[in-house]
Amino acid sequence: MQKKTITTEDGSPSFYLEQLNETYHSKKGAITESDHVYINKGLAYWSSQNKQMSPKIFEMGFGTGLNAYLTYVFVVDHKISCEYFSIEKYPLSLKEVKSLNMQDALPDSEHKHFFDQLHKACWGQSHLQKEFLFKKIEGDFFTLDLDHQFDVLYYDAFGYHAQSEMWHETALQKCHDILAPGGVWVSYCAKGSVRRSL
Repeated sequence: MQKKTITTEDGSPSFYLEQLNETYHSKKGAITESDHVYINKGLAYWSSQNKQMSPKIFEMGFGTGLNAYLTYVFVVDHKISCEYFSIEKYPLSLKEVKSLNMQDALPDSEHKHFFDQLHKACWGQSHLQKEFLFKKIEGDFFTLDLDHQFDVLYYDAFGYHAQSEMWHETALQKCHDILAPGGVWVSYCAKGSVRRSL
């Protein structure tokens, strides 16, 4: 699918998919959205309720790797360990990732090297960087067999108009099934029908 690079309002880049009329991130700001929705309202909130515990995080939609990168920065800065699993049905190529120039927009120069490592890491294998254990899975969320539960779930599918199946009860029930008691599910979506399904 053809991707066009755009610059969002906070200066960070994203991709626009003309066929779906969809962007990978909010036009208001790619980094701003990831930091606010997934880190602050997801991981940071869970961590504030579970002091010094090591979260297991599942991300639905690896995309550009921005959520994974910001999670890495958070866990290193807060000196906690973390297990991070992410699934992506349509991974970006390394060429596409490089064309985005996301590294130029990343706020934390000390950790920028890790953004490349995320993308160069082999799919389907576990990788350890400091206290951050991560695994990227190329596959379909609906057929993925998960044998454990997660403390934080980043639900970062494309919008309802582009991927309606990801916002139906079947997908949301699967999220419920893999979320640990007291776990946190976060998404940018505020569509009324989705909230009612929750």
